[in-house]
Amino acid sequence: MAQTITEKIFSEHVGLEVRAGQIIESEIDMTIGNDITTPISIRAFKESGAKALAKPENFAIVMDHYIPAKDIMSANQAKISRDFAAEHDLKYFFDEKDMGIEHALIPEKGLVSPGDVVIGADSHTCTHGALGLFSTGMGSTDLAYAMITGKNWFKVPATI
Repeated sequence: MAQTITEKIFSEHVGLEVRAGQIIESEIDMTIGNDITTPISIRAFKESGAKALAKPENFAIVMDHYIPAKDIMSANQAKISRDFAAEHDLKYFFDEKDMGIEHALIPEKGLVSPGDVVIGADSHTCTHGALGLFSTGMGSTDLAYAMITGKNWFKVPATI
């Protein structure tokens, strides 16, 4: 039987033919964080002892939920992301002057392409799949794993 698009994308990324149901570790082409979930990922990143992002050119933070901040807690969330972006000289940090809805902004900026593997700590990350790539939302600690290794674990999904 022919492979699905997801199986083809993952096969290309892991260097062997994969099928639905397999558990794989794949390279990540773009990891997307936002102002709500990224601070949790940053905490896990720091607690791991990691000092540098595995693939800084494949990591973006978009401030799109609490900008402008609605209260002190939201402002503190933004500060954590801003400080991390500055500390790591993050190329793809989108704040007040250059931001938008993360799931529209990342494609608009040309940061994802068909055939990519994209993850984000946001349930709407899967919308990028409309661009002919594999994308899924994950938890913040899963995002931290990608920040540290440039990879993540997946169970190759079945297609209906």
